[in-house]
Amino acid sequence: MTESEVENLNRPGKDAVARLLKKDVARGVLPGAMAIHHRARDTSLLAVGVQDLSTMQPMTKETLFVWDSLSKLLTAALALTLIGDGRLRLNDEVAGWLPEVEKSRVLVSPDASLTDTIDADRAITVEDLLTLRGGLGFPANFDSPIVHELTNTLQEGPTPRTMDRASWLKAAGSLPLVHQPGEGWTYNTGSTLLGLFLERVGREPLDVLMSDRILAPLGMQDARWWVDENDAHRFASRYELLDETKGLLNEVDAPSGFYSHPPSFPDGASGLIGTAGDLLKFAMMLINNGRYEGGQLIPRHLVAAMTTDQLTSQQRQQAGPFLDSGEGWGYGGSVRQDGSYGWTGGIGTTARVNSRQGTVSILLTQVALYGPGGSPTLTQYEQLD
Repeated sequence: MTESEVENLNRPGKDAVARLLKKDVARGVLPGAMAIHHRARDTSLLAVGVQDLSTMQPMTKETLFVWDSLSKLLTAALALTLIGDGRLRLNDEVAGWLPEVEKSRVLVSPDASLTDTIDADRAITVEDLLTLRGGLGFPANFDSPIVHELTNTLQEGPTPRTMDRASWLKAAGSLPLVHQPGEGWTYNTGSTLLGLFLERVGREPLDVLMSDRILAPLGMQDARWWVDENDAHRFASRYELLDETKGLLNEVDAPSGFYSHPPSFPDGASGLIGTAGDLLKFAMMLINNGRYEGGQLIPRHLVAAMTTDQLTSQQRQQAGPFLDSGEGWGYGGSVRQDGSYGWTGGIGTTARVNSRQGTVSILLTQVALYGPGGSPTLTQYEQLD
């Protein structure tokens, strides 16, 4: 599929998506994009623009994208396969496998000094990590002292880490929690911790576990954690938008950059790479209540819990800039009032599954968001979808 090729995008809503993406490519705010919409037995695909502005390699359905935070969805699903097999329970204490985080202190408030702490009321559980209620992560206020430690000590940021597993876990265990386990909501770091926890439980690296239990069964053959030189020609470069009015884009990472070699450790919060088609296979498993051609990947009741809002009204308020009004959090992804489940990645990716309506919507771009507030293209896309 080239820029001009469209499959089954002949309905008004789909035409609107095509017009939006082509308009943004034409005005220079988007190099390219890949969109998929599925309803019932109708799956539509659209590729526009190019993978790279220097080579002008056309965007196709074979293009590899950094999924970024969409990885959280798959890490949560991986945990649920282990729960379904009876190797874990939702209320199991994480410290049983990760003693590094056993002795937790808790900030007296999210904005407090790192030394102004009290004892944790209880241990962090598996469900706390799935719902990002464990206490380790980003609060709503990015000026809080804990945010500096997350970005510097734990290397929480837009580029892959250089520290190894052991160093990260030791550092994570030294930091106070933002809130008591189960009582608040903080973003991102809990999914990284979940990935490392699953390694301990499964006694395999996260990439091996993910391949054996999610990617291979679903036939997600292009999903991976890094892209070697053999597939670099398929890998979309990453950009930042410097000026929307002028259409100025700056390349921040080429195919030969950050993701051209194995990571220091696979990150369950943001490390996966793949095609839009790979994501569709994962989404279809959720639409089918955990079933796939080979059987039941995740028990039906766990898929229902995964795609149901698990937060209290107070926790949704604490989610601040990360979740929109009326949006909650299930296991690994957000849940909206329309019943849809999914998430958005900071590099400009989004995927949502609506089991009530039987729909899947996926948009993969390579232009970074402006922060939790989104980007011009994704904001307009959400309004159309």
